[in-house]
Amino acid sequence: MSFVHVTSTPGHGLADYEKVLTALGTDAVAGRVSHTVGEANGSLCIVDVWEDQAAADRFAADRLFPAFQSSGVNPVPSTTIIAFEAAGRG
Repeated sequence: MSFVHVTSTPGHGLADYEKVLTALGTDAVAGRVSHTVGEANGSLCIVDVWEDQAAADRFAADRLFPAFQSSGVNPVPSTTIIAFEAAGRG
């Protein structure tokens, strides 16, 4: 069953995303099925689909949180996160 992770971070935009992306480097992201990024209503919005929650958790711990720290870009307390296991197909 795939795992979907949706994040909306008010006050951040594509420039912040690019800083974090640079800090992440170019290595492939294991277990990520799709990744979509955009801006809406003054928020950076990211939708990731993962093979499973374990893959998402590994990426966050091993790569994403260190990239936040090294880039100086951090989620704000008003960040909204919706995460769920996707039950449907196609």
